[in-house]
Amino acid sequence: MNAMDKHSRVRDFFLRSWRPYMWLTFVSFLLYIQLFTFSEYTHFDDHYLIVESFSHIDKLSDIGHAFLEDVSHQGQGGTLYRPMLTVSLILSAQISGTAPFGYHLIDIILHSASCCLFFSALQILGFKRSVSFFGTLFFCVHPAITQAIAWIAGRNDSLLAVFILSGFITYTKFLSTTSLKWYILHLLCFMLAMFTKESAIMFPFLALLYSFSLKREKIFSLTTVLLLVGWGIILVNWHITRSAAQLVPIGDVLLAAKTVLSNLWIALFYFGKIFWPLSLAFAPIAMDIHITLGLISVGFLSLALFLSERRDWKLIFFGIMWFIAFLVPTFFYDLAVVTPPKFYEHRVYIPFMGILFVLLSLSYTKRMESFKKFFPFVFIFVFSVLGCFSFIHTFNFKNCITLSEYDAATSPNDPRRYNTITRMNIPKKLDQEICALQGISRHSEDSLTAVSKEDLWKIIDDLKNELRSSHTDPELHHSLAIVCFARGLLLSSEDNFFAAIQDKPQDANVPYNLGILYYSAHEGKKAEKAWLEALQLDSTMGKAHHNLSVLYYESGQNELAWLHCQKAMQYGIQISPEFIKEIRKDPSMNAIEK
Repeated sequence: MNAMDKHSRVRDFFLRSWRPYMWLTFVSFLLYIQLFTFSEYTHFDDHYLIVESFSHIDKLSDIGHAFLEDVSHQGQGGTLYRPMLTVSLILSAQISGTAPFGYHLIDIILHSASCCLFFSALQILGFKRSVSFFGTLFFCVHPAITQAIAWIAGRNDSLLAVFILSGFITYTKFLSTTSLKWYILHLLCFMLAMFTKESAIMFPFLALLYSFSLKREKIFSLTTVLLLVGWGIILVNWHITRSAAQLVPIGDVLLAAKTVLSNLWIALFYFGKIFWPLSLAFAPIAMDIHITLGLISVGFLSLALFLSERRDWKLIFFGIMWFIAFLVPTFFYDLAVVTPPKFYEHRVYIPFMGILFVLLSLSYTKRMESFKKFFPFVFIFVFSVLGCFSFIHTFNFKNCITLSEYDAATSPNDPRRYNTITRMNIPKKLDQEICALQGISRHSEDSLTAVSKEDLWKIIDDLKNELRSSHTDPELHHSLAIVCFARGLLLSSEDNFFAAIQDKPQDANVPYNLGILYYSAHEGKKAEKAWLEALQLDSTMGKAHHNLSVLYYESGQNELAWLHCQKAMQYGIQISPEFIKEIRKDPSMNAIEK
């Protein structure tokens, strides 16, 4: 068998007929299969959207209601109109109820569907089947889009991609056939996209750009008129339905445009993620956004354009506009509503495709001829490295503790990532450190005044330096655990609590403080265990009894709540009369007392 025949067989094995779609689906599930082992929610939107709102998504009959309220199911005054996101959660709920399994399953299915549709879209744009496959595979395993799959609340962008790409494919079919079937299917896809996310409103602009620039269609034609009428009807109905849901009005369009344009520089931050996927971040604020890698990426792309033997400027312009059109409008919501605004990583999911349009259009056939035999090894190496990074990145979304740590580490200036530590019992070592920094004199082991983030960083550095020479000092570990918790670094805090417990297992304050960490991270079972361990070491710890009474009350265990409430009062803790009244509302409590 000669080299040509061998190459043909390999190409047929991977690229013939339906096989590329099978491989893309296989890679998607293989890369993200570990999500099925994540049995907890991150409590970054997902728990609220699923568990706390389960009465709104538990039945298929809830689908109609999804179009009459915002995504948080507010009666009125909401800001996010995302009916199709709610519908997707309803479908997941039919699979696994409130358990994460069904939601992760739909997330992976959406990603694999997006990849398959993207593969088809690339071929429609004129790329060879092999180029389209490897370009899609690069997208499929890229770490920058991991958040859209691993974080359940981030699925809105992969869901939007399914409808946008389906809309693009059906749009091109309609242009080539003028068939009523493709016209109706296209409008259906566009309608679903609009009911998924507001940024879908940019699609008609990109569709017309494709028609007039790449396909050279006539500007004034019956086809164009039909499309404009269809899009217009959908947009009007979307606006009417959104208004009927009593959401906050969209507001001043000019002000929105001005706000977005003034923050256009943030697009460089997202652009850099495509070329340098090591600088990932969950949702940094503007102060934590650096555009150096974005500027380097612009230089890299400019060099790639300069060295390319062929440049399809129309396709390049289309790709750049795709990137901008689907990314920049997403800035306005955060800038207008959230203070300080956060820029979520999953939003690069669809814009990423536009940059791939540009990169795949470049050609270096003559320049790289001598390296042709090494291409398969380079591809395997690149895909393997990207896949490993993506696989590792998914574990940042395993639960509340890991995601809190990741968010705090990648957005250190976000004030939301600083926890109060006045609830914790402060060891003498840490109390002295705080007093020295603040220039005050205080001798209290169970209270702490407000500590600035700058002081927290300095304390963390000082304690880490001390631990290098005294790595088994339990008080150092305990102190570091507390300031890491205050800093939002929950995983580091947990590790140091474990080290303190191992080195000084008889100190009841350590498991007590660990329980506070777990309670903050919505780990109720672990918080209960930690506080019970603290009480085994010191049964007179009234604050541990009080915390357990609150925990048991929240979980509906009023008998235990009342028991620990009484213990807390016995050991000098003042309990709110309203809380006592709430516990004793349970009819079973009256039966016990009688």
